[in-house]
Amino acid sequence: MERYARAVRGDTHLLWTQGPGHARDLARGAAANSDVVCAFGGDGTVSEVVNGLMPNPVPMIVVPTGSGNDFASLIDCPRSPEELARVLETGVGYRFDVLDCGDRYCANSIGIGFEAVVTFHSLSIRNLRGLPLYLLAVVKALAEYESNRYSLVFDGDRVVEGDFLLVSIGNGVRAGGGFYLNPGAFPDDGRLDVCTAERMPRLRMLALLPSTIHGKHVGKRGVSIHTGARVRVVAERPFPLHIDGEYLGRRAEPLDVSLIPRCLPVLSRAGGSARHTHPLERILR
Repeated sequence: MERYARAVRGDTHLLWTQGPGHARDLARGAAANSDVVCAFGGDGTVSEVVNGLMPNPVPMIVVPTGSGNDFASLIDCPRSPEELARVLETGVGYRFDVLDCGDRYCANSIGIGFEAVVTFHSLSIRNLRGLPLYLLAVVKALAEYESNRYSLVFDGDRVVEGDFLLVSIGNGVRAGGGFYLNPGAFPDDGRLDVCTAERMPRLRMLALLPSTIHGKHVGKRGVSIHTGARVRVVAERPFPLHIDGEYLGRRAEPLDVSLIPRCLPVLSRAGGSARHTHPLERILR
């Protein structure tokens, strides 16, 4: 991080996290007197920084160093000190949607059911990163296979019910370090995408798994995609939950998620690849 700070013109302050939740507090304090807040880390760090910046965030930039980096895959992030300096000098990027979960905000994805159990197991695997880590976590989670009866209420009036293995709510297209569970999602399109998978035998789950890496699972038997500006999730029994890769245990009460459109300014490399529906725009003046 020191090399990145030295490459940037102007005043910079390095802040080191001491444990879970600390990045949120640091971001909240830094935003009071900063033009930009840079998050060094993975999806958990990004999520904490977003929670510290909301509801009126200053621009954010991400240098991805985590195991999954699903949020970072949505933008063209700087990968070197020199690139970080150029991004700050250019000052362009996108304005992303953020999901409001009531007591916290979500930058990329919410996983309910099997996906959350996979996240739980991934946190105990130390010698792998990226997709291999989550594939091993999938194998571990199969031993705890379960489904639940869910009722999803979209925009207050459209109801989807079923015995689902998982419910994956996506602001971004990717979760779990490389599973494209919501392949039609864009983080700036004003809608959330929700993938549901019905209860199925383990062997069919394993056969379906490779297609989720490329987003080819949509339309296969038992898999559906739903969209809306907000959704309420009600379950028959307490359900495992993760938000942006942080496992939150089992939740007994309904989960209400609403979308705040294009509220988060995120800096990006100009001319690179990004997941967006609105054009690149000037963020820093």
